[in-house]
Amino acid sequence: MTETRISQAPGTPSERRLQWIRGVPDDVQSLVEARAEIERLFALLLQRQTFDRAILDSVDVAIIATDAEGRVSLVNPPARAILGREGDLEGEDVLELLALPQGTFSRQMPGRWAHALIVDGREIEIDLLMSRSQDGEQQDLGFFLIFHDRTRDKQLEMERWRLERLAAMGTLVAGFAHEVRNPMASLRSIAESLNDELIEAGVKLPHVGRMLKVLARVENLVRSSLLFGRPSPPRLAFHQPWMVMSSAVSALVPRTKLLGAELCIESDPDLPDVYVDDGQLVQMLVILLNNALDAAGNPSRVLLRVSCDRHLGPPTGRGHHKSEPPPRPMVRFEVRDEGPGIPAEIMGQIFDPFFTTRASGIGLGLSIAQQLATENGSRIELTSPLGGPTTFSVLVPITDPESP
Repeated sequence: MTETRISQAPGTPSERRLQWIRGVPDDVQSLVEARAEIERLFALLLQRQTFDRAILDSVDVAIIATDAEGRVSLVNPPARAILGREGDLEGEDVLELLALPQGTFSRQMPGRWAHALIVDGREIEIDLLMSRSQDGEQQDLGFFLIFHDRTRDKQLEMERWRLERLAAMGTLVAGFAHEVRNPMASLRSIAESLNDELIEAGVKLPHVGRMLKVLARVENLVRSSLLFGRPSPPRLAFHQPWMVMSSAVSALVPRTKLLGAELCIESDPDLPDVYVDDGQLVQMLVILLNNALDAAGNPSRVLLRVSCDRHLGPPTGRGHHKSEPPPRPMVRFEVRDEGPGIPAEIMGQIFDPFFTTRASGIGLGLSIAQQLATENGSRIELTSPLGGPTTFSVLVPITDPESP
């Protein structure tokens, strides 16, 4: 309804006023219909935005979206996890958020390169892909930045290389130990016969006793080397965690009695059964408990705790890294000692074969434990802050990995 329409209407002023009044409902109806259409389109837009955000939040790849000026409009959960940022990030300058140089958006799009970030005091390397969003008229709408943490990829590659090296070393060590075992047994038999003859003759030669101790240690090394190089295939079945824990503690009774104390034991109630070779799991725990006793010196300063672990953290290391998509629930067998802790400079070596800090140690215990864990679909985690306590955790599956 406009003044032009009123002024051009024919008839007397009363007739024109009547025509204006009659025209109002038509104009109001058009306005109502237009407003309803706007509200419908706005609702569709919100629904589409919600759907798009749900998709971006559900993918495993880190994504940041910005407006045409480079201000953040969306950050999905994987991106927040890599950046270590919570709270509202909308409106922040993405160049500052990702520590990108000025002029980054002037590059030809799309662009892809490696970029280093400092997150929580540590450097991580990301693989960054940038692309520009445009409408049908080639107007800039903003930018998409897609990236992932390459640090985790490098760790997995290093772990794969390490396992391949250990496999090759295990084959070599097992072959050598097999060849040495029979001559060693003969030499021990000869030394024992000599010792018996000397005793019967009333001759005391302490060197023979020392020889027997050295031979016993070498035989122990041979047995450990054979176990490291050629472990028996696991016989997987379902077992109750408390039974495994009890067997491991029982195996340590002779040592704890000599030390005059008992291990500390804790367990969550109603734990699910674990799918594992129970004998090999007991062997892993005995290795870890013996190491903990060596570090702590007193059984009362060693804790064996069993709990259900439904959210897995990182693999071995001091820090925590972003985990891969959530695996199946596991049971955590945790061995903690109140010893001095593990120095940072040797943290990366303690699982290496024949590495030990004890004068009488062989250096195969942790290597064997890690190998057995891998064979059983499990894994070992380690945390050891300066000054202790040191915690080794064996995470064991509660389901058959082959089951759906």
